[in-house]
Amino acid sequence: MSMVTASRIATEVVAGTGLASYLFFILNAVSSVFMVGLLVFCSQAYGAGRVDLVERATGELITVAVALSLAVLATSGLWVGGYADVLSGGQAPVSRVAATYLGYRLASVPAVMVGSVLASSYRAANSPWVPTYSSLTAGAAGTLLIPSLGLGYLGLPRMEVAGMGLASAASQYLGLAVYALFRPPFRVRPAVPSRVTLKVLAIGVPASAERFVSSVGQNIYINAVARSGVEALAAHNIGLSVESLVINPVFAVSIAASARVGQRVGSSDVGRLDQLAAESLKVGLSWMSVATAVLLAIAPFAGAFFTWSEEVARLVMVYLVMAAVSEIGFGGSLALYGVMRGMGSTWVPLVVNSFTVLTLRAALAQVLQLYYGIYGVWFTQVTDMYGRFAVSYLVYRKLKSKLVVRLVK
Repeated sequence: MSMVTASRIATEVVAGTGLASYLFFILNAVSSVFMVGLLVFCSQAYGAGRVDLVERATGELITVAVALSLAVLATSGLWVGGYADVLSGGQAPVSRVAATYLGYRLASVPAVMVGSVLASSYRAANSPWVPTYSSLTAGAAGTLLIPSLGLGYLGLPRMEVAGMGLASAASQYLGLAVYALFRPPFRVRPAVPSRVTLKVLAIGVPASAERFVSSVGQNIYINAVARSGVEALAAHNIGLSVESLVINPVFAVSIAASARVGQRVGSSDVGRLDQLAAESLKVGLSWMSVATAVLLAIAPFAGAFFTWSEEVARLVMVYLVMAAVSEIGFGGSLALYGVMRGMGSTWVPLVVNSFTVLTLRAALAQVLQLYYGIYGVWFTQVTDMYGRFAVSYLVYRKLKSKLVVRLVK
């Protein structure tokens, strides 16, 4: 909906708002300390019957999340403009759009981080539907508010870029409010951080570092896209939005694998880990095979829905075809990452992702852009995704007996 709304304003708005979303890759890397660390710790604690540890970890991490998000908001005025300038590759109109959009959308950070804490602990305690309702509410609210405030529907003022950012932020708070409507599976209340927080961070920091390195690589990658021109950047952002609609379910495979494997490790029942890994891999590869077929089918038509520019629509088709080819490797690696995180070895995805995203995507994209333009940049999706799948599969097969780390006794 953001892309549709932006396309009704200007091509620079499509490029700038999409570019701004890459900052949230970095913020998501930070919040992954809560999401991954808490998911693994709480799933093992729940499997061991230690609901008290689930409560303590959740309460302490809520406090940490609020403090960290307020620090981001307090300092944002010092760095948002410079960040947008660097990432846009010197394209001033795109940079101005990105900075304006971020100035409003960053207000969502406290809701996003607290929501990440609650979602992870609920999923670890076999209560995944409340986070689902929260996400659906946030998505529905954004679908209504983004075009309404951006384009001036429903009697609201036409605020364009500022309205889009404000609507995105407001939708996150509406989604967070959903948690108050349901009885929690354990007591939820903020608490002063203690040694439990340190344990969560110890397991979550490698996952956060993994996502941070990945986000750095993605920012280097998007710089190569931006240097290919405004049309290429707009097509990339449209293509990424369409791709996300199709591939997002595979992240559920990774989350479920982490929770189930973590519960097995917490209960000292590790005999079925190979079976869980095989099931996770089967589902991940199967879904992404479907996603590949869907993306190939819609590639010739998707761009025209978001833009009137024939060149941008043609580039969207190229992006979706290249993305489709990479999806099976992506699904396989995510499934294996979920298993290894649940086992307590969050350092393995860190090492694998750091290598592939920096060498097989970011650095390679910068080189190929010089010779093949945007086509060379987009080709690195294939090298990255199949590279990480191959390496993670070999690591699991060779080291699986050494990957189990019990966090709760």
